[in-house]
Amino acid sequence: MNRLFTLHRQPDLLFEGTVLRRKAYRAIIYEQGRLLMIRSAKYGEIKFPGGGKQGHERAFDVLSREVAEETGRRIRRRIIPFGETMEYARDFEGKYDIFQQESRYYFCTLRPETVPIRLEDYEIEYGYSPCWVTPEEAWEHNRSLTPNDRIPWKERDTEVLRILMERRVNP
Repeated sequence: MNRLFTLHRQPDLLFEGTVLRRKAYRAIIYEQGRLLMIRSAKYGEIKFPGGGKQGHERAFDVLSREVAEETGRRIRRRIIPFGETMEYARDFEGKYDIFQQESRYYFCTLRPETVPIRLEDYEIEYGYSPCWVTPEEAWEHNRSLTPNDRIPWKERDTEVLRILMERRVNP
């Protein structure tokens, strides 16, 4: 998969010691020029639906589970790779020296049926809800927010939005 970019959340990271590796999958869902995204009532950021791989899940399984849990929607089986990002940061729990996250982005389309939204505890605390926005609206909105360590994904997803706009991607 094509690497879109690499982020170093802290400039002084030392790449020695133990590493916590996480692989995540994120859905890019367009309908009528708008993206299905997740908005936080607590911090205000807008992010792509998706999340971490559990066990031996494949990309479609992760995307299907996460999109359903976060948006109440089901995706069609055919997913199309867009690109991946790599992030390096300090492990906020302090159990490892480095946190490394690979996020893979896929274009997905929705099926007509809906399911109940099932958020995790932190997602409930952050007040997550699905929203439809243009890439430009989401990008401008995220750029207007003050940096916040509690929402480190804002920087990553804002840059992916910029790349989508730059490449004029709108299937």
